[in-house]
Amino acid sequence: MSLIDQARSLQTEAHELLERLELERAFPSFDPPQLIGSARSGLMVLRDIDVMFTAPDAAVSAVLAGLADIAQRVELQSVDFRDEREDRRPTPQLTDERFYAVLQHAGWKIELTIWLHAVERPHVADALRVQASKDEEKEAILQLKSSYPGYPEVVGGSDIYPAVLDHGVRSTEELAAYLDN
Repeated sequence: MSLIDQARSLQTEAHELLERLELERAFPSFDPPQLIGSARSGLMVLRDIDVMFTAPDAAVSAVLAGLADIAQRVELQSVDFRDEREDRRPTPQLTDERFYAVLQHAGWKIELTIWLHAVERPHVADALRVQASKDEEKEAILQLKSSYPGYPEVVGGSDIYPAVLDHGVRSTEELAAYLDN
């Protein structure tokens, strides 16, 4: 099976799992969930789903209640929840305050980001740009994701996409040189 076919198969599985999670039901007071990352672009090499919400009025209790609701529908092997407000946010930007949860289910990693500030975020547009890329670029991205040492822990899709789409990177050696600059 080609990398493109494998990615399509994973994307189909991801969408089936998302239907079972019923995220809108779990978090009814949040803005609708937005699928981002490789599950949105279709360039999947791992069982990893990224979803974000905007919910300026969200409280820890609502997030935990939503996670408990999800656990009623699918068996969760683990849940890592983080309150990343104030000095715990992932960047110095106030608008990056969030609640963040990583769920593990049947070999799948499901990352839920609940943004607490309603600002434009590039995640959906970035995924759509990758989705609209040429077949040759998609194949290069999938090859790099499949073979680059440290993917996804050290080097992520957000590193690989611009390297391929904007700088013509096609090999692991070229990606290493690009990342060193």
